[in-house]
Amino acid sequence: MTGNRRQKIHQTIYAGGLALLAIGLPSSVFLMSISQIILFLNWLVEGGYDKKFRRLFSNRAALVFISIYLVHIIALLYSSNFDYGVSTLRTRLPIFLLTLVVVSSDPVSRGYKKWLIMAFAGSVTIVSFFSLHTYVTGNYADYRELSPFISHIRLSLMVALSVFLMAYAAKYSFKDDVGWSRTAWLLAGWHVVYLLMLHSLSGILVFGAACLVLFLQGLAFAEPKKRMWAVTALVAIALAFSFMVGYLWHNVTMREEVNAENLESHTEQGNPYEHRPELIFSENGHLVYLYVAEKEIRKAWNQVSRHDFDGLNQRGEPVKQTLLRYMTSMGLRKDAVGFSELTQDDIRAVEEGIANVQYTRWPWPLVRLHQSFWEINNYRITQNAQGHTLSQRIEFWRAAVEAISKKPLHGWGTGDIREASQYGLEKINSTLEFERWMKPHNQYLSFTVLFGIPGMLWILFAMVYPAKRLDKFRHVPFLAFFVILWVSMLNEDTIDTQAGLSFFVFFYNYFLFLRESPAD
Repeated sequence: MTGNRRQKIHQTIYAGGLALLAIGLPSSVFLMSISQIILFLNWLVEGGYDKKFRRLFSNRAALVFISIYLVHIIALLYSSNFDYGVSTLRTRLPIFLLTLVVVSSDPVSRGYKKWLIMAFAGSVTIVSFFSLHTYVTGNYADYRELSPFISHIRLSLMVALSVFLMAYAAKYSFKDDVGWSRTAWLLAGWHVVYLLMLHSLSGILVFGAACLVLFLQGLAFAEPKKRMWAVTALVAIALAFSFMVGYLWHNVTMREEVNAENLESHTEQGNPYEHRPELIFSENGHLVYLYVAEKEIRKAWNQVSRHDFDGLNQRGEPVKQTLLRYMTSMGLRKDAVGFSELTQDDIRAVEEGIANVQYTRWPWPLVRLHQSFWEINNYRITQNAQGHTLSQRIEFWRAAVEAISKKPLHGWGTGDIREASQYGLEKINSTLEFERWMKPHNQYLSFTVLFGIPGMLWILFAMVYPAKRLDKFRHVPFLAFFVILWVSMLNEDTIDTQAGLSFFVFFYNYFLFLRESPAD
């Protein structure tokens, strides 16, 4: 076999491995793994290590990025949980290996990068059809089930990025090809719809943040008159959003004034009411634990629903609590007369785990914000985070801060995230019983817990410096990716999962280090 032919085979495998990884990101953990194995094995068999390592060591930006992995190795040396630390090193290996392969390999053919992005967007689209089928058939109890192959949140990040990639491709990459340009615009529009369908608040927030940053970037180059109108529109949107947030928070925290001496003692059927005005939980301003005749609503509920009153609804939550909250949100007394006011749609809503009648009327972003505010308020009242994801995150963040204060300079070590989390939860006297999956759920806090404040700052520098050095912050798709990644790390350990890490490393390499040959 001639050298040129052998080189072309390796280049084909290299290009195919990258495409397989792009396709696997939203669709298959297996493809993510096997594609990276193929890429590295091909790199090994190809040879030419002298040239490859010269490329690597002459690329200062790549070396700084790879140093993120070096921080993990150093912190393993003082980790008490060596086995888990080694496991963490194994999962973070793409930071080193994928970057090594991309930086040191020969350039791909001209025009390849835009088709690589189309492969990614096509995979997102195919996954969206699976989600659409589940959505239309209603064969799910939780919106997380709309992501059939990877984490719901990680998928939403990829969908958000795909919108920007397709819009950019339509306007620039395919500007001379009307057919592909229209296809890219169509995919961008559909992916916006898909992002909304996924009901991921994290996905919507990172998408909104990226839109805001790109909008502000565009203002810098806009004409003064257009800039004035744009700023006016931005201020109006900000005021409207602030008003909405204020209204939702007020709705969550407002309560009716109650005079305990004036509360009626019995229902129309002669059964005693239970009144607990000291419990200040409310729905739409009405106290949940006033005018409760549990005997009457238990009987009435069990006559019309297949979900037992003392059992669980479709979300795995107590029917009783959901029904009490739902009836309270309607301003009804929790007795037989109040129950008679419920329609079949109301019964179905309670069975589905909907706890406030407004949730059947509002668009889902308002519902999700209201639920988040309710969780925060509930945590503020009870200091109990059990059963609610947002309040649990707050508890994890507090625990992480305690762990950081214990070892602020060098951190706990690569393998000690569980030990640090358990220490922090005990330190804040958390009501949560520690489980192995409990982590900070904030990537910045996770870095600081493991590597200390200096280690965290170095990792952030290693993520920013290469892009700054290569002047990539002017490139719209990279800026969108960067904002999506960094905002997502505020409430997620984004790169602690294989899907999140692969997403991070693949696109970082795609935008910064993947080179195209100047000619075919």
